[in-house]
Amino acid sequence: MYRSKLGNPEIDHLFEAILTLESLEDCYRFFEDLCTIHELQSLAQRMEVARQLDEKKTYSHIAEATGASTATISRVNRSLLYGADGYRRALDRVKAQEKADTTEEKREE
Repeated sequence: MYRSKLGNPEIDHLFEAILTLESLEDCYRFFEDLCTIHELQSLAQRMEVARQLDEKKTYSHIAEATGASTATISRVNRSLLYGADGYRRALDRVKAQEKADTTEEKREE
């Protein structure tokens, strides 16, 4: 099991709580209680920056589209390239889920 340098019992408990969330509604309710609006918007912005970097968008395009600073974009890019693969794993899983959803929709037509 991967153990982050950040790992401690409090963070473990937080992540265990996140892993119990079962729906988008659960996530909205939990994160609305846990985070300030600004914190949540910052997290969402970083994820969007990672998605656009993964799509090979330019820094200038990403900055304009997301409002992220070039420092934030650079930090996210560094994590994508040299980090713990957290963004990569999440991006790949979201893409796989989107593909499965699209396939399911086509089958239903």
